[in-house]
Amino acid sequence: MTHGSEQARPTWRSALRWCVPIGFLALVAWLVVREIDSLDLLSMQRTLMQVPLLPTLAIGVFALAAVAFTGLIDVILSRWLKIAVRRREVFRLAFVANTLSNTLNLSGAIGSAVRLLGFSSLGIETPRSAALVGIQVLALPLGLSVLIGWTLLHGEIPTITDAGAQWLVVVAMIAAVTYLPLFFVLTSRRTLMRWLPESQPLPSLSLKLGLSLVSLLDWLLAAAVLYACLEISGVHIRPGDLIASFAAASVLGLLSLVPGGLGVFDSVLLLALTTAGYEQAPSMAGLFLFRICYYVFPLFAGLGFGSGMLARRMPLLVRAGERLRTHPLFAVLGLPAGLLAGFGMRLLAVLTFAAGLLLLGSAAIPAVREHVEVVRDVLPVAAIESSYWLSILAGVVLLGLGRGIDGRLRLAYRLTMPLLLLSAVLALTKGLHYAEASFLLGVAGLLRLRKREFSHAAMSLSSAVTFGWYAGLLVVVCVFFAVGIGSVFGDDSFDLMYFGADGHSSRLARGLVAALIGLVAYLTWQSFAVRRPLLKLPDRDELLRARGLFEEFGGGEFAHLSFMRDKHLFWSADGHAVMAYGSVRDRLVALGSPCGSDAARRRAILDFRRFADTQDRVPVFYEVFERDLSLYHDLGFDLFKLGELAIIPLAEFSLAGKRWEDLRQAVNRSTKEQLSFELLEPPFDTVLMSELEQVSDQWLAEKSAREKGFSLGRFDRDYLEWGQIAIVRRAGEIIAFANVLPPYGPGGVLSVDLMRHVTDAPRGTMDFLFARIMQWGKDRGDTHFSLGMAPLSRVGDNPYARINERLAALAFQYGGRFYNYQGLRSYKDKFAPQWVGSYLAYPRGLWVPGLLIDIAALVEGGYRRFLFGGRHGS
Repeated sequence: MTHGSEQARPTWRSALRWCVPIGFLALVAWLVVREIDSLDLLSMQRTLMQVPLLPTLAIGVFALAAVAFTGLIDVILSRWLKIAVRRREVFRLAFVANTLSNTLNLSGAIGSAVRLLGFSSLGIETPRSAALVGIQVLALPLGLSVLIGWTLLHGEIPTITDAGAQWLVVVAMIAAVTYLPLFFVLTSRRTLMRWLPESQPLPSLSLKLGLSLVSLLDWLLAAAVLYACLEISGVHIRPGDLIASFAAASVLGLLSLVPGGLGVFDSVLLLALTTAGYEQAPSMAGLFLFRICYYVFPLFAGLGFGSGMLARRMPLLVRAGERLRTHPLFAVLGLPAGLLAGFGMRLLAVLTFAAGLLLLGSAAIPAVREHVEVVRDVLPVAAIESSYWLSILAGVVLLGLGRGIDGRLRLAYRLTMPLLLLSAVLALTKGLHYAEASFLLGVAGLLRLRKREFSHAAMSLSSAVTFGWYAGLLVVVCVFFAVGIGSVFGDDSFDLMYFGADGHSSRLARGLVAALIGLVAYLTWQSFAVRRPLLKLPDRDELLRARGLFEEFGGGEFAHLSFMRDKHLFWSADGHAVMAYGSVRDRLVALGSPCGSDAARRRAILDFRRFADTQDRVPVFYEVFERDLSLYHDLGFDLFKLGELAIIPLAEFSLAGKRWEDLRQAVNRSTKEQLSFELLEPPFDTVLMSELEQVSDQWLAEKSAREKGFSLGRFDRDYLEWGQIAIVRRAGEIIAFANVLPPYGPGGVLSVDLMRHVTDAPRGTMDFLFARIMQWGKDRGDTHFSLGMAPLSRVGDNPYARINERLAALAFQYGGRFYNYQGLRSYKDKFAPQWVGSYLAYPRGLWVPGLLIDIAALVEGGYRRFLFGGRHGS
């Protein structure tokens, strides 16, 4: 749960998490450019094409087993900590965690978050699950430290460059070799292991030795997968060279903080192998295969294997995440608990984007002539060229559809699935690209496993997330265009209509047209197909239907404001509950709680949340009261106190006594001022409405105010026709009025909305109006009268309140120059009312000040009026 009370992480730590990876990537890029004349991608491609399929699949299976073996550490630790979870369940959770950790974060933070939330959802107490995670993270590098020690002992330090940067490798390896003894020493001190459960003894020597052995075998298995990938690519490497290069690259990859060590691990290993005399192209092919077998294959398996497991427990996971955020291990490791809120979906979106990137990258690299000739023996030239052209078109569209997958769009899923399957077929018909087809089919398979989660019908087209995806799409397409144009200008014999097997530049030039068509088609489709539908304002029949529910079940304090028709009505699926709501940016803001029976109200809140989700919007409930707080809490909402509502029991109302002194004096003074009170029933004639409008305009001009809306009434003739109007006359002339909000249903509360008077109205005129309305309500049997809200009253008035509410308390105390918070509270306090807390209910993790600004803009009538003002009146 993200509250304002949470302290921001230190700026220096956030800076390091960006600067260190960027620095490492820049360094290795400089070394690669300096030490390697050119990267022969075409030779690498030819090498990959010659790799036999069945042995590659066998290596992939071996890699899955190697990644699964890491889970043995979890099993050992769960037994040591006496965690009552079946061994098979521990293995499953560890496998999912490790597959994500390998790809997304080599230091294990992602995997640790999965483990913590997974164990917590299984009912394991936080101290024990956190202890397992802590020891697992500490134990994982032990085997690497042993490998580094062996490398240094045998003098096998790999050379990646000359002395100018070689020192970095040496220092990193020396630091890594000291990790093993430090682990044994430091884990023997209770002061450093105080995060262990108090009843749990320190790790024994036998446990540490066992963890070290398992970790060593784990790293050796990873090295064995790399050895197999290099061997099958034609690099016959000595085991000593492999261990030394692999260990050094792994250490630098870990230190770089780059997810999966991507770029750093690969570059260091490539430099070490080429410096040792191994050929560049086969080495690159082997490294590429290693990434596929040890990272991508297990990631696919982990997503497929774990998505169902964690999706079934998602409510438990969310609650577990809220509990765990306060644990110190999250702060120490920076564990991204929020990642699991949409477990795997963001990864699937990235994989969809990667599928489009792969199709464009495949088109940009010249095809292997032998493969093209084999296909030409079976298919006509037109079919092959069409496959190439269509694969580029599909690639661009898949780049864009990644955003729809990320937004769980049902329509995006329905387009992506057939497009992936078609692209897999095109990968074969354009040049027998088996690996490409396998990847596309793998992504399609993972999407199929999550089919039920694609329930959204629309998404925001103007959010920062959407613009980020747009930027990625445009960057990739621009790079593809740059490659295509460069190929055309670099071919002296270029002929756009040449269709030979070696006509790569001609084929690529025609593909640029496909890329442009795909980009325009996607952007046009997204602008219309996934746009949020317009929200309909209620007509009179719908409002009459809503009033029937108000009168039967009670409409709450804001039911009558529905008749302003500036809000939409949301009905529960069964039609037995209704609520009014407004829309601002991507927020759907309900005014108060739903109206209906208790069961129907609960269903309506859930239905409203699902409705908002399908539109990629955020559901918020503004001004819900204490009686409903448990309902919102149980349904997963967080709460922020907005202020207090002043309620007067009308049975206590009387003009006698000190409590009612101001009202009594106003009533007594009314005779002297020739004031009279009337309560008028609709319909109202035009003359009366014109008089009231004149009073309203004077009041607005005096206050330098303009009409508002949503939770505040405004002068609108149609709205005023829905209820009674109380007026005060002076010598027959209307000088003040208020429209009465009736107490709908059982337990309803009588109140007023618009309260306006002319500039020269006698002092106490509005008190006189209040007194007469309350007396009228008491006489007819109403039980309560509302004096309205005292904003920020009793908000954050204790040292244990959340920081957002403590900041609101400062606004209440010192913000008098902007709004008379304390004066309004004092005025209402003199009537000794019952104070009822009013709250904002919102999904966990949202920034409350941003929500309050959105609601302020909604009350003003939109951000344009909120920021730039507007003319008076409605």
